[in-house]
Amino acid sequence: MKTVLIGCILSVLAILLIPSAAPQQADESEKRVLFIAQEESKPAAKMETSLLLADELSGSDAAQLRLLCGGEVLTVGVREYLTNVVLCEMPADFDLEALKAQAVAARTFLWKQAQSEKHMDADICADSACCQAWMNEQALREKYGGAYEKAAEKAALAVSQTADEVLCYNGALIDATYFSCSGGSTEAAVAVWGTDVPYLQPVESPGEESAARYKSEVSFTLDEFRKIITDEDEGAVMNDAAENWIGEITCTEGGGVDTAVIGGAVFSGVQLRQMFHLNSTKFTMELTDAGVTFHVLGFGHRVGMSQYGAENLAENSFSYRVILQYYYQNTRIKKLSRSDSGQFTLSD
Repeated sequence: MKTVLIGCILSVLAILLIPSAAPQQADESEKRVLFIAQEESKPAAKMETSLLLADELSGSDAAQLRLLCGGEVLTVGVREYLTNVVLCEMPADFDLEALKAQAVAARTFLWKQAQSEKHMDADICADSACCQAWMNEQALREKYGGAYEKAAEKAALAVSQTADEVLCYNGALIDATYFSCSGGSTEAAVAVWGTDVPYLQPVESPGEESAARYKSEVSFTLDEFRKIITDEDEGAVMNDAAENWIGEITCTEGGGVDTAVIGGAVFSGVQLRQMFHLNSTKFTMELTDAGVTFHVLGFGHRVGMSQYGAENLAENSFSYRVILQYYYQNTRIKKLSRSDSGQFTLSD
């Protein structure tokens, strides 16, 4: 379903593009315009990683990685890994340009994690709560059933058409975080994780209404609500009339709850999301005689790329490059290749 809010984002992006051009046709003009103000002062960065290299091939997608899955470390080719991540993380019936945006974000996330040495004996894990979701072919065939072959072919195409491409800011890989849907606007990293990141800032993200978890509600009785609050903060006083429990609520620039005063104690939106198992921090609270209901928009941390927002842009003929540089502001798409010395090098 289209929304009138798309007019805002389209009017901004249309300045950069030839309106009638299809995503592939507009690619060169996008690069000419979008990169003018994004020249980096730092030289291409050389990267040390623990990823295993396939000597007979070149490019980062030709490497193999050590994947921690179910307590076992598997050796998996990067191309295969990314294809399966795309199939796990984004609906396969999304527009190809959205899938390509997902492939670049997933590839960037992979290499960033591999550099961090987060896992002692592996480059990345298959747990979406920690890294990125991944399943092997057998599990994916069970998930997709008869639609597997077509879905796998489309995901593989998204990976191959963006081969070796990663997102960079000031010559370094970015934290390419992504999520399902934002509820209309993404969030700044500082509002969720406490650290300001120049390329992870709030942007409008219309057209997400088709997401199954775009809207949700969670209700608690007054006794349940009071118990959860006081168990979290013993300083919260909720002995008087329930109508006095909830005080001032402040919001972030991205539209999420920043802080809320409940029972005289201050809680962050992130804290409340965790306490009440909410889909996102973009919520309102409705207090009635029966209890408290949270009305929630969006699903996920809302920082970085909205997958349903990416699909909406793709359906409106914007390429994966525009999608990525809209959600990850002032970043550049670079190629990650292997040098003769065995190091990986970023280049235009």
